[in-house]
Amino acid sequence: MIAEFNRGQIVWGVFGLAGSVVCYVLTWLLLQRVATALLGAFNLSATHATWLSWLMVIVMTFSGWRTWKGGQGFENYGESVFSPDLAGSDERVWSRKMDNPGQELRGTAYVLSQLFLSGPLLMLKSLERLKSLIQEEAGLESKLAEMLEVLRVANKWQGLADHPGREREIWLLGRMKQIDFSQYEGNVRFKASVGD
Repeated sequence: MIAEFNRGQIVWGVFGLAGSVVCYVLTWLLLQRVATALLGAFNLSATHATWLSWLMVIVMTFSGWRTWKGGQGFENYGESVFSPDLAGSDERVWSRKMDNPGQELRGTAYVLSQLFLSGPLLMLKSLERLKSLIQEEAGLESKLAEMLEVLRVANKWQGLADHPGREREIWLLGRMKQIDFSQYEGNVRFKASVGD
């Protein structure tokens, strides 16, 4: 159980880091083109486009870090600020769309915002996965398997008071997503995951 969990964390961590690198490269290339176009529009030398694009990548990284620290991550389109307000009749929606041609850019802006945040978010998630590896100790695997079997047999929500001295095993099972946690009247409750 521990080896399988660690293997999964390593595989997903490595894929996430590779994805982060790809997203950073795509972000930098896109921002490099934007910086070159902006400098050209103001009749400035495009020699500083590289530095400007690196500055924008640093800003995007800081923004991704703040998003991560705030407990947030990727957004689906419907929950993002780019999602159009579709409330109302079809006629009103159509007239709003015709009055505001910039509304057509919402989807593109959403995709770009997610691309720009993907580099730092994937990197931070992957590093968290790699830091969450469980050190194998003698007898720990059997303690975890025994605790999981006890919780499966019970098949009900329980609290830490029901299993004194087994807090570490319960916490590790939760970390490995073998049990579900819930908050009930200020108390932490847990139960063996459905389908395991």
